[in-house]
Amino acid sequence: MNEFISLLRQTGEGQGFRCQPWQGTRRMSNNIVELSSSIDCLVYIKVRSEEPWRWGVTANRIDELRRSGKKWIVVLLCGTPETGYLLTPNDVDRYIRQGIWPLGRDGDYKVATGSYLQFNRPFHSFTEFLNDLMGRVMGERNGNSR
Repeated sequence: MNEFISLLRQTGEGQGFRCQPWQGTRRMSNNIVELSSSIDCLVYIKVRSEEPWRWGVTANRIDELRRSGKKWIVVLLCGTPETGYLLTPNDVDRYIRQGIWPLGRDGDYKVATGSYLQFNRPFHSFTEFLNDLMGRVMGERNGNSR
């Protein structure tokens, strides 16, 4: 996760946005960063370092993001900052609403590759992630949704 955040910070310097820890929650979380200026959203990052690619997406964190009043995304990384999934709030809501992501007793939605992410395609480079992020955030600003 640190590599991914470092890439966000470095890229932000050249593209006019800042990346910093999100201060909006009562409990500090290293998993949520805030992008501000040209890109204005929260990024909830989950990392799995080895296969099988499975993540626990914390229900309380999703609720905090929803209540934040800010745009937000979830990023599920597959071992490196170059490979993973970018999920919008609509994606997350769809998986939860349709029961695709089961909620475990520990309060985490159980997510894995395959049918758990059937409506999303993975990104295979940080540039691809950034282009997708910018397209989605800028598209929402202009009244478009993807």
